[in-house]
Amino acid sequence: MPFDLDRYQQLRTSTRAGAEVHYVEHTGSTMDDARAGASSDGVASCGRAYVAGEQSAGRGRQGRTWVSAAAAGLYATYHLCPPSIERAPLLSIAGAVAALEAIEATSGLRLELKWPNDVLHEGRKLCGVLAESRIDGGRVDAFLGVGINLRSQPDLPPEVHAIATSIEAAGSAVLAREDLLAALSTALEPRVEQAAGASEMLLADWRARLGTLGRRVALATPSGAVDGEAVDITASGELVLRLDDGSTRAFAAGDVTTARPHAGEGPSESAGNPG
Repeated sequence: MPFDLDRYQQLRTSTRAGAEVHYVEHTGSTMDDARAGASSDGVASCGRAYVAGEQSAGRGRQGRTWVSAAAAGLYATYHLCPPSIERAPLLSIAGAVAALEAIEATSGLRLELKWPNDVLHEGRKLCGVLAESRIDGGRVDAFLGVGINLRSQPDLPPEVHAIATSIEAAGSAVLAREDLLAALSTALEPRVEQAAGASEMLLADWRARLGTLGRRVALATPSGAVDGEAVDITASGELVLRLDDGSTRAFAAGDVTTARPHAGEGPSESAGNPG
């Protein structure tokens, strides 16, 4: 299905994020497209959004594959140029908050975040965010990938259906990709600026929407699984768990594989990656 660039530009109010869109119907990965564009065009590519109707090798967190069927989702990667490599990790947080805001604004759904950057509807994953960065000739290149499930994909494995959802499955009308990308670019721009300045507001807004906090979780880390209660987030975005022995420990990376509410709270949170 063709992407209506004119409609997108009419709806977008950002001045840099997504001011230019590179759209293709089919690609391997928009993340790879963005990396190639940054290599060939340099600083002129900063802010550009690389969008595809379908990906054959879309990437998710932790080396997973992001299933990216035609017309089933919005698949985009933004090339961003943060002022320093130290600021690049905050772009993942900026992307998660902006994606949540954009989806809520256009769909009317109420969403929450799962640490570090998954967007959930009623405990099931609706959107994923992936951030990568590099230094190229003294310039910091950051690549922010966003995958939003618009429609259900009936041919997905049952185990994926159990943890994933879509805007359609959540009960909202299926959104036009142009409308959703315009809302995403508009929401992303101020969040990127906050990330560049290490704004406390960005971290506060992210923390306020994290459904992970206050729950008993099992965190899968590179060194093994850790159980504990998610009690806090550090200034650098690490998840703080209170372990069974009463001590606390901060984790910079990992997957929240289960999150069980305290007694009296709502249903358990599912976790995972829809692709």
